[in-house]
Amino acid sequence: MNSLNIFIIFGVTGDLANRKIFPAINALLKRNELPKNTFVIGCGRGDKKANTFKNLDEKISKNSEYIKVDTSNLDDFKILKKKLNSLKSKSKADKINLISYLSTPPQSYDDIIINIIKSEINKEVFGYSRIVIEKPFGQNLNSAKKLNKLLKTGFNENQIFRIDHYLGKETVQNILVSRYSNLVFNALWNREHISYVEITAAESIGIKKRGEYYDKSGALKDMIQNHLLELLSLIAMNDPKENSPDSIRDEKVNVLKSIKKVDYKNNIVRGQYIKSKGRKGEQYNSYRSSEGVSNNSKTETYFACKLFIENERWKDIPFFIRTGKRMPTKVTEIVINFKKNKTIFSDNDQSNMLIFRLQPDEGLLVKFNLKKPGKKNQLINKNLEFHYKNLSNEFNTNSYETLLLDIFNGDTMLFSRSDFVEMAWKIVDPISDEIEKDNIKLYGYKSGTWGPKIADNLFRNENTWRYPCKNLVNDGEICEL
Repeated sequence: MNSLNIFIIFGVTGDLANRKIFPAINALLKRNELPKNTFVIGCGRGDKKANTFKNLDEKISKNSEYIKVDTSNLDDFKILKKKLNSLKSKSKADKINLISYLSTPPQSYDDIIINIIKSEINKEVFGYSRIVIEKPFGQNLNSAKKLNKLLKTGFNENQIFRIDHYLGKETVQNILVSRYSNLVFNALWNREHISYVEITAAESIGIKKRGEYYDKSGALKDMIQNHLLELLSLIAMNDPKENSPDSIRDEKVNVLKSIKKVDYKNNIVRGQYIKSKGRKGEQYNSYRSSEGVSNNSKTETYFACKLFIENERWKDIPFFIRTGKRMPTKVTEIVINFKKNKTIFSDNDQSNMLIFRLQPDEGLLVKFNLKKPGKKNQLINKNLEFHYKNLSNEFNTNSYETLLLDIFNGDTMLFSRSDFVEMAWKIVDPISDEIEKDNIKLYGYKSGTWGPKIADNLFRNENTWRYPCKNLVNDGEICEL
């Protein structure tokens, strides 16, 4: 059957389209994975510019068209609809598949969704019609519900793709495969063998020019509510009934439903980076001096917490989550800390670790114990590692390539479902309320450190955070800005 695949990008002149979407389309085209007869329509508020599609491969750009669209003007969407019908007639295609990608600020979402529905671009008359939106999916539970309700007035859940680029990373996708296809891991994936879990998402940069947005959200809403709760759910989920998107997403939602209400007095640490010097004398400005940030802002740039999942698999096992700006390095990783194994050879050996490294230096690392050469009763802890960079380049796709291909294929597994989004806000909103009441203290921390030292107190025992560097294997390496 002859199909015409039309990829509509609202906000086509913006940073996201040029930095992420266009390169992903180019990569899919190069690997012959982009559906044939793909036609890009770029929509923007301004007049057409000659270089709008300069970052698209010529094979696609020559078949691309710009349409001026005021997102609040229904007549402009009717013109867009006429263009779609014209393309179908000219192509003599049996099917016309539509993907509407909202590469715009969130405040434009409502107008675009409403006018897509009113102009009937959402109708699956001659093929599929899908809609893609970027985070944030609301600013709290009420706004998330409102957005979901609006989407569902014109789209079924399987037509809605809420994109989270973290979930497109190879290592994230490999979490479930590593768990379930390796008995050596799966048999130990419970409270009997795991001591605690750490999830770290750190960035060495500040907020750049995102001050106006970031000061209204902070680390809690910018990272915890979406990215890190998604990672937590993948690590902690119970066995899905089948290998299908909905079965897997059902279990992810069940994890969030089982999270115990957070003890904000004892199990949360908030921080904000302050003016400081680096190791080599570099000057780092404070968060409050950033453009668009209030001089007396109490927005956190660092957030750490201890969570408990109240189910049979994880009862009483702590999950430590942290994220921050101006950290010593850019790194995202998940650390599974297994319980110490006291044996006849040693009662004080280091515990085994399994580390999923999402970025940079993507890969897996297992830490295990061996006998120290020449010593009968002394152990050493060594590394067993795997790096994705060692595979052929064809395996090293970036997250947007993976996610765009899934959108074309209609595979929703790596995308947030409405009930997950709402459940995540149910966890975050009570914490936000306590922050607004000034009930959770804000600590200053120097740029290039791992946040407020008091965050170590979340463990309340001999354990502590793993302090990673840019390389997956970094034992003994100094990692500071």
